[in-house]
Amino acid sequence: MKQTRLFEQPRIRFLNNSLLIDSEILVLGDLHLGVQEKLQGLPNIQFKEIFNNLREIFGLIEKYKIKLKKIIVLGDFKHKFGEISDSEWRESVRLLDYFIERVGRKNIILIKGNHDSILEPIARKRKLKIVNFYSYKDIVFMHGHREYKEALKDKGDKIKILILGHLHPTITLTDEYKQERYKCFLLGKWKRKIVYVLPSFGDTGSGYDLARDSTFKHRNGLFIDEKKLKNFEAIIYNNKDKKEYGFGKVKDLMS
Repeated sequence: MKQTRLFEQPRIRFLNNSLLIDSEILVLGDLHLGVQEKLQGLPNIQFKEIFNNLREIFGLIEKYKIKLKKIIVLGDFKHKFGEISDSEWRESVRLLDYFIERVGRKNIILIKGNHDSILEPIARKRKLKIVNFYSYKDIVFMHGHREYKEALKDKGDKIKILILGHLHPTITLTDEYKQERYKCFLLGKWKRKIVYVLPSFGDTGSGYDLARDSTFKHRNGLFIDEKKLKNFEAIIYNNKDKKEYGFGKVKDLMS
């Protein structure tokens, strides 16, 4: 286990299950608000954990006197496809208000994910827009379920970095006593661009383990194919010591 330096960009820092860009943009995705209500008929008890993680992140931002200017959500803000439950309304509005308090309404970017077919009424309630992708300097942010070629076409080679969500990547670590699955980032190259794939920020179950899940290739939906992804490095952020660690390429972790 080593602290990663692969493709290191000093302007991009790992922070919990999010990224901090240029010390001014916080990026997170796949909150899937309401997922437990949908799958288990229960209130989303992980909503408290989401807020605890956010408070910790913003505590660090304040501690290091970072002047955050923008928050980007990489899609799948809520979970249900065709409706908005009462709890989703409450949780979504509360979370958006939390973001608005910190960076202002115009500085929140909601990227449309495959679960966001009916997010518009919530966004409209807080006078926010939903976009398919967002460009910032040499970076393009997308959900990841489809490639928006128009996002890359105009700027061409000026785009150096892609930041995606959607996949909910995890890896399983094993020793002689136990094995345990961890959320992870993926970091690699695709079409001469550096690519970051973020873990889910919300609790959406165990996630997809590229090295172990036999159903992965049938369920991933990421526009970067499985063969390429297996050459990406798996990175776990250790929230206790506030550092990220690289565990090698996904293909080398396969059992």
